[in-house]
Amino acid sequence: MYYWDTSALVKQFIEEAGTRDVTAWRLQAPPHATATIAFTEAFSAFRRRVRESALKEPQYQEVVRRFLREWPSYVRITLDEGVLDRSRSLLERHALRTLDAIHLASALQLQDHLDEPSVLISADARLLNAAALERLDIRRLPA
Repeated sequence: MYYWDTSALVKQFIEEAGTRDVTAWRLQAPPHATATIAFTEAFSAFRRRVRESALKEPQYQEVVRRFLREWPSYVRITLDEGVLDRSRSLLERHALRTLDAIHLASALQLQDHLDEPSVLISADARLLNAAALERLDIRRLPA
């Protein structure tokens, strides 16, 4: 199953480097997964683009409409004790940011639960390097 961190998820809704790859991967092998924290992170990313004038308010409203329509189609990994414990352990082994550790822990939990390989999709080089060291398959997007 494909696991989408927020950097990859956002590219599905805002045209930028990597959007073509994301669109192609999204059509493959549903269902797709992400962490519940991606919901808030995505809105933060969308609003940042408005603040930076990369997205006008009407475009933002359309992005939000599309995102809210798609969100229920994702398998959503909840921030539970297992993810928290695993993210702590990952932070001890890798130089990750907080939410990246949660995303990686969530992808690993998903893989364990399904007992099949998960593929982490991201534009974050540090996260992808840690994921590869944790023996996850990865798909790298341009930042």
